[in-house]
Amino acid sequence: MPSFRTVMALMLCSAIAGVSEARSFAPKAKAVIAASKHATGGTAWDKPEGCVERGTHADGAVSYLTRFSLRTYGMRTDDDRGGKVRSMGFDGKVRWQAAGSGPAETSADRASIQEAIVTNYLSINGFFFPDRFPATFRYVRAASEGGRRFDIVEITPKKGRPLQIWFDRQTHLIRRVVDIQAVPAVRVEASDYRLGANGLIVAHRLDVYGPDGSIIDRGVVTSFQCGLIDRAIFAPPTGLKGGGS
Repeated sequence: MPSFRTVMALMLCSAIAGVSEARSFAPKAKAVIAASKHATGGTAWDKPEGCVERGTHADGAVSYLTRFSLRTYGMRTDDDRGGKVRSMGFDGKVRWQAAGSGPAETSADRASIQEAIVTNYLSINGFFFPDRFPATFRYVRAASEGGRRFDIVEITPKKGRPLQIWFDRQTHLIRRVVDIQAVPAVRVEASDYRLGANGLIVAHRLDVYGPDGSIIDRGVVTSFQCGLIDRAIFAPPTGLKGGGS
């Protein structure tokens, strides 16, 4: 989300134009993002060091544990499919993955870091923290669908790539993320928002759709807690195997 929100990031528009730096958003994009942060917890997002999320995806076939920092780039996901455990992470410099207790494969080439940044950025709603996670922003357009109105904002994290996020104009919640640069191009629909003990409202259901409109993954969050986080967990496990550079 893969945590629920990490599923969104991992499965995840258009060419960027007329962007502004994070410290001087296009005014309309800034207002849309600020309203969304306020609606889902406001300043409560600024307090924790990081969060821990548990849930399932692939219609319950895979259970996961995801931990991430809200201060700097850093995340780790451990998933279990029928006893087969896989781990993946990003410490801000190196992207890595490992199967079971085996050695980690690492990569630090430009393409790998770009994907790691996009995954991490979306998982933590990095656009709520422009001073911590620099990005460029552009208000794309308003849209109507299914009786709802949306504001579409294009966001490109620094060293990442552009994504389009659909914000519900009435509730200010994120309802859709579109990544047409993904192969294949996908969209992710977020729903079942709930208020947690930390005062944060997060989506607890995620449906991932392929280019033909069919659902290719479903995710469900079972718990979401924020507080202190140990950054050491984001580093590649010992005995790593080197990858790209």
